Amino acid sequence: MAEKRPEQVVLIMQGGGALGAFQAGVYEAMHEAGMEPDWVVGTSIGAINAALIVGNEPSERLVRLREFWALVSSATTSAALWNVPGSGNLVQNLGAVANGVPGFFTP
Repeated sequence: MAEKRPEQVVLIMQGGGALGAFQAGVYEAMHEAGMEPDWVVGTSIGAINAALIVGNEPSERLVRLREFWALVSSATTSAALWNVPGSGNLVQNLGAVANGVPGFFTP
């Protein structure tokens, strides 16, 4: 008979930029339900979220995630300049490549 292993909670987060904000929300829901992960694994933006989670005490994790996401997702005053009707996200994406994203990367 196989030995039964103890159950563990594993939070796995992938890359994909904006998906990271969703991942932070998943962690928030887990935290509020009293469910802290035993393992946290991530790649790309998921690795950044994972580092913010495991690199802080449980009482500080949500604070640090919120600070990071407020910093990288804050709108700039020039955002309206990039809103060109009919261009979809092309002009906004070019603006991000040209100017970077505050707190996240600079070209």
